[in-house]
Amino acid sequence: MEILIGTNHLALMAGSELICLELARYFRSLGHRVTLFTNVASDPMAGMFKSLLGLGIVTDPRAIAPFSYDVVYLQHHVAGLFDYRLDSASRERTAFVFGKLGRRTFMESGGWRFDRLLADAYFANSVETARRLNELEVTAPVSVFYNAAPSAYFRHPPEAARKLGRITVITNHLDPALAAALDQLSLDIQIERIGLQFRQRLVSPDLIGRSDLVISIGKTIPYALAARVPVYVYDHFGGPGYLTADNFALTARFNFTGRCCERRLDPGEIAREITAGYATADAFARTLGDSVLERYRLEPHLDAMLAVPPSHNAARAEQLARDPMIAQERLLAADLRQHWRNAQNQQRQGLRLRHSVRRWLAAGRRWTRHAARKGLHELGKLPQSFSA
Repeated sequence: MEILIGTNHLALMAGSELICLELARYFRSLGHRVTLFTNVASDPMAGMFKSLLGLGIVTDPRAIAPFSYDVVYLQHHVAGLFDYRLDSASRERTAFVFGKLGRRTFMESGGWRFDRLLADAYFANSVETARRLNELEVTAPVSVFYNAAPSAYFRHPPEAARKLGRITVITNHLDPALAAALDQLSLDIQIERIGLQFRQRLVSPDLIGRSDLVISIGKTIPYALAARVPVYVYDHFGGPGYLTADNFALTARFNFTGRCCERRLDPGEIAREITAGYATADAFARTLGDSVLERYRLEPHLDAMLAVPPSHNAARAEQLARDPMIAQERLLAADLRQHWRNAQNQQRQGLRLRHSVRRWLAAGRRWTRHAARKGLHELGKLPQSFSA
């Protein structure tokens, strides 16, 4: 099959980008041909698609004809950028799936005309996101994919209890209190920090599997659950702390973001809770039922996406052509695209400026060292005694 994946940005190693990477990787493994579209493409994430999958990224919407694909997955309001007129390359039917990865931001909002006229299905990342879509009375079926993890992360539970020797912290927005707590814990425990403030790297089954504890929120949590590694849910929203039988259902309902309770602790409280509650959290991770974990296995959700019944493109094209709201949504999509691309250009200019400043400073330091050496050389030519 020909599959299109469309999103607003492929830049950081963050949740929405990782979803696109995992979709593309799985679809390619089945032999399907994948096209990637995004408004903004930059490293490190854009490079990952090239190095891992050999995929280039299309950033010009004029190069995309959605009706020429068998399956189209779209997120982040890019639907309004494309041409939906029929031509010789158009399929009779295409399955359109809209991914919704939250409910609080405009970029994740649902119920727009493009969604309603195109969607054959919605894939929501959490129960709360699905609930919001249903409140908007969307007509296409809504499924929850639970930010699921690829099967490579799944491991059998260890028989023996773990000891807390290695913590992996994965965050792009580290809470200051958590950062201070980690500094305290690092005196006795090995801590690996991954994210925008530290170093970006692709999370892998090996990285999660060799951890005794994962501290994160959101998309990382199913990785750890699948690997039977204890999880401490805490970040810039606060959070419930360790996942246990008492808080798992509520925390999962809110996609493990910490918004379920927004509990905030000071550094000392976090450090004490991490050490004191570890044994209970480890027991929960090792004994969590397989039936619960299966909902966090990604491949069945993606198989369901590929099986979504497609709709007739001719009917869609006619509806899009006569709907008066479509023109406004096209303007909105174009404005969003320009905003994000302008932001990318400003960021690049800022990086170039910082690189120039670094070069100037380095040149200044070299000149200073040279001048100092030359000055000492000239000084050596003077009489060696200044005594009267």
